[in-house]
Amino acid sequence: MLNRRILVTALLAAFYGCSAPKKITTEKPTPPPAPVAPAPQPAPTPVPPSTQAPVPMGIPTVPESAPDAPLHISVAYPVPNQWRPTVDSNFIFGTVGNGHASLDINGFPVPVAKNGAFLAFLPMPENGKYHLVASRGMDRDSMNVAYSTRTLEETPKKNIADKGFEPKYARIIKGSDTLQTGNDVACGALTPDGNREWFFPRGARLHFIEHEGKYYKAKLDSNTFAWIADSNFTSNEDPNQDRMPHHGSGSVVSPRIATGFMPFYRLVKGDIFPSTGSIDLKLPGHYYPFQITVNGNTLRIHIYSDSTILPSLFDTTTNDPLIDHFQYDSTGGGTKLTVVLKIPVWGYKAFYTEDGSLDVRIRRPPEIDKNNPLKGIRIMLDPGHPPGGATGPTGMMEREANLAEAMKLREQLIAKGATVLMTHETLSGLVSDVNQIEELDARSLLGVQSNVDLYLSVHNNAFPDGTDPFLKYGTSTYYFHPFSAELAADLDKEIAAVTLIPNLGAKFKSLAVCRPTWMPCALTESLYMMFPDQEAALRNPEFLDRLAAAHVRGIEDFLRERAK
Repeated sequence: MLNRRILVTALLAAFYGCSAPKKITTEKPTPPPAPVAPAPQPAPTPVPPSTQAPVPMGIPTVPESAPDAPLHISVAYPVPNQWRPTVDSNFIFGTVGNGHASLDINGFPVPVAKNGAFLAFLPMPENGKYHLVASRGMDRDSMNVAYSTRTLEETPKKNIADKGFEPKYARIIKGSDTLQTGNDVACGALTPDGNREWFFPRGARLHFIEHEGKYYKAKLDSNTFAWIADSNFTSNEDPNQDRMPHHGSGSVVSPRIATGFMPFYRLVKGDIFPSTGSIDLKLPGHYYPFQITVNGNTLRIHIYSDSTILPSLFDTTTNDPLIDHFQYDSTGGGTKLTVVLKIPVWGYKAFYTEDGSLDVRIRRPPEIDKNNPLKGIRIMLDPGHPPGGATGPTGMMEREANLAEAMKLREQLIAKGATVLMTHETLSGLVSDVNQIEELDARSLLGVQSNVDLYLSVHNNAFPDGTDPFLKYGTSTYYFHPFSAELAADLDKEIAAVTLIPNLGAKFKSLAVCRPTWMPCALTESLYMMFPDQEAALRNPEFLDRLAAAHVRGIEDFLRERAK
């Protein structure tokens, strides 16, 4: 009896929302007061029906192939004669021609999209061969796809350090004499195959102390070393050569220190030269290697030399509206000057003058109207590729998708008052008869020479061999310099809100079209070409319109943040 009472109580508690049941009574309840009629209210103004359909979000549905479309297997990846990668599993994608067919690869059933495209991530076959079988009713098609094999002798060998290396002096002879694109200069890294940390324009002098394969280790100061490829310099330089002539009151006699390059005469007093679009800081540094780092409103210049330029030798008096103040760091040798601006850094160049001094040109930002931020802004659009680029399952080349997307973006930017330049407007690219590195150098240089305010490279993504695409795909953007990070983040936020695929975020990466120092630069990777639905979306003009509009909003957000 007790258990039954407990059960009834629990049921009542659940019925009443876990509160105690109300007490049951036989008393006659007091009648409620007579209702009072509410005061009359004015009729609401009718809301006119919306004339615009809601904007669809996310990737559109894959269009369906005709039921009687011919059954035919075509594999887009792996490509013919491709080396077999040393991975346990890999992706394979292509099309069977009919979205109503079924597909089997090496005994694994593979889903087929409505348009006949497919993507699979399968174990690497032991014999390096895929066997594909597609069927629909009585129709059947099959195909074999095989990797090429690589012999042991063809495997690249690791460089071995040269223990008998004799220290030597060298001068940078490759590339530009101006750090402005981040590409056409010699690059230094902490390790032979590491990320770029230093950029040395033509004329920079270095002291090498070690050698490993094609890379040489330069001693910048007692605690700093950089590895540089041998194609960038000429060696066996005389450390006493090219002594600077006496230039009057701006220079003083200074003996050469035994280690590294030190001219007999050198500029020891810095100068400031303001102009309409920039301000130049001319610093002592007779072809010494240097490093420039940016963080927010600050630009830090470190000239690696054998002596320290004292603060009293640099005249910091300036009323320029761009400069707030200067800071010096006299520890550790060399010249360390931090320029603190009143606004975030927009861009810079660095080069040696005829007397060997270092000129750092700091760019003034464009005038930005907060209410119409794109008005008058000069933007260069770079449709990614050729050369190279990804391919979709049905054969769409990334260069096609990128160019179509960039042309939509150009229309929308111009409509909002921007001036838009293109690195190229055809599928052949900017320079069709050069290799990939030279093509990318030309594209970044074009942005600098055109003096644009922003540089944006439009791409869609692909994976390296061995990556599971179903676990790693997503929208992403890239930047290199810190003053471009906000541009990449604003673009990523808006694009991800349209694609609705996983958001991989804005990432730092040393990409050629992200390295120019003269303006904020970013690269967008909206979708992954190898997915059937994402490739199909890039063929959809309405989706491209929405994707372009997301790019526009991202740029506007960045400009509003930088408006005075």
